[in-house]
Amino acid sequence: MDARGHPKRPLERKGLPLDSLVESFLKETEEESPSLAKYLKALVPHGRNELGGVLGRFDFQHRGHLNAEERLLARRVLGRLHRPSSAGLVLTNQILDYLDLNHNALLEPKEIEFCIEILEMFARADSDNDTVSEYELELLYAVLRDTDTNDNRVLDAHEKELLHEALESPKAFLQRQRVSNPRFAELITKRQAH
Repeated sequence: MDARGHPKRPLERKGLPLDSLVESFLKETEEESPSLAKYLKALVPHGRNELGGVLGRFDFQHRGHLNAEERLLARRVLGRLHRPSSAGLVLTNQILDYLDLNHNALLEPKEIEFCIEILEMFARADSDNDTVSEYELELLYAVLRDTDTNDNRVLDAHEKELLHEALESPKAFLQRQRVSNPRFAELITKRQAH
């Protein structure tokens, strides 16, 4: 969540209620999703700041805390992350920037559904589980950057449609990315070298 996400009321990150979002979310998540809370509570301050950036996308009333429905929506995204880390949350924020199709720094229901669909696809890019590893987030970020043909750091309607069509046959799409997307290919090559 950055100033670009608030075109009519630009705010510096330091002016956003990230601490209160994180603290209240962690408190409620301890009871609602203990396994997720375990990983999120272990985050270093930088990671908590990034977590606040993710959570802010679900604070539809701008109250500085999430209600039960907003927490559920946030957990739909955060629950897809395999062992959430500071670096993984940085990537998640960058990915969510691309998926915030109307540039309002919030994820509306259609944007959330699209996000979940993409995360589900990438959860199997390098593993056979339902969560997205940091490596798989890197692959997804490389795909989004490549799909963003006008380089405006958000998917326009046409770019979203191209990606949505590609999701209909994910294995073929990922194979094409290995050939046509230099960032994606570089990540694959590095992974195979280790």
